[in-house]
Amino acid sequence: MTPEVNEIVVNPNATLDWQLALRQAAGKTDLARDMLQMLLDFLPEVRNKVEEQLVGENPEGLVDLIHKLHGSCGYSGVPRMKNLCQLIEQQLRSGTKEEDLEPELLELLDEMDNVAREASKILGNGRLVE
Repeated sequence: MTPEVNEIVVNPNATLDWQLALRQAAGKTDLARDMLQMLLDFLPEVRNKVEEQLVGENPEGLVDLIHKLHGSCGYSGVPRMKNLCQLIEQQLRSGTKEEDLEPELLELLDEMDNVAREASKILGNGRLVE
């Protein structure tokens, strides 16, 4: 079955899909760049909270922070990180203990690094590289 011309095809394993980011920003390059930059600016806060969890500090608000990151991912063209956040959030809300999600949290940290690396190719020098 071939996708319709208007159908959006998203690779759920893509770290950064710039065309998806542009679509999510109604084709506005500056807006897509701003949304991606805001996501990058938010990542250190998420990293700190996840690392606190991984060393056993059980920080409060982890599920809320993952929820916020999930929402941010939805506007930034980062489908893999969005899907990881969705999985982690669903597990936490369904009663899975934070310590039982160590593999997923480690994967999220890795994906945050991947997103930052890929985003720097677009945002790095202030001009769009396609």
